[in-house]
Amino acid sequence: MGDDPDRRKILTCAVGGGLGLVIAVPAARLVLGPTGEQTVTTPTDPLDVGAADRLKVGGPWQKVDVVAPLVKDGWTTARDVVLGAAFVRRTADNQAQALSAVCPHLGCAVGWDGKNFLCPCHDSKFTGDGDAIAGTGPAKRGLDPLPVKIEDGRLRLTWIRYQLDTASRDKA
Repeated sequence: MGDDPDRRKILTCAVGGGLGLVIAVPAARLVLGPTGEQTVTTPTDPLDVGAADRLKVGGPWQKVDVVAPLVKDGWTTARDVVLGAAFVRRTADNQAQALSAVCPHLGCAVGWDGKNFLCPCHDSKFTGDGDAIAGTGPAKRGLDPLPVKIEDGRLRLTWIRYQLDTASRDKA
C-alpha cells in the first residue's frame, strides 16, 4: 500500500514540475520582461549646458557637451551620460542658437574651423549657419538645429537625434 508506483509518479511529477516553474518563471521574466517596453530612456526636457553669459552676443559658435543627468535602460541606471555635442551661439539680437555636432550623413563628429563646419569622415562641409555646401561631401541636408533657450541665465538645450543619411529631418 505504501509502495504504489502510480502515486510515486504523480508525486515526482508534481515536485519536478513545481521546481521547474520556480526556475522557468524568473528566467522568462528576465528574457521577455522588456519586450514591447521602451527600455532606454533619455531626457526629453531641456538640459542645462552652461551659463549663457559665457557666450558673447554676436560671437562665434562654441562646442558644448550635452550631458544627461540620468539615463535608464531595462536593467540599469547611469548618471551623467554624454549624449553628444552641440554648437551654440548668441545672435546679435541676444537669442540662443544651437546646431547638433553630429554630421547628418553617417553621424561623425563635426568640427568648426572658424568659418565653416567640417566633417572629417566623408568631406561634407557646411556654412557658418549649418547649411550644406553644394558639391562637398555626401551630406543630404544641413546640420540639424536643436531647440535652445536662455532661462535664468542658463542655456537650456533639448537633445534630439535625427535619422541619418536622409534629406528630411525625421527623429530617430
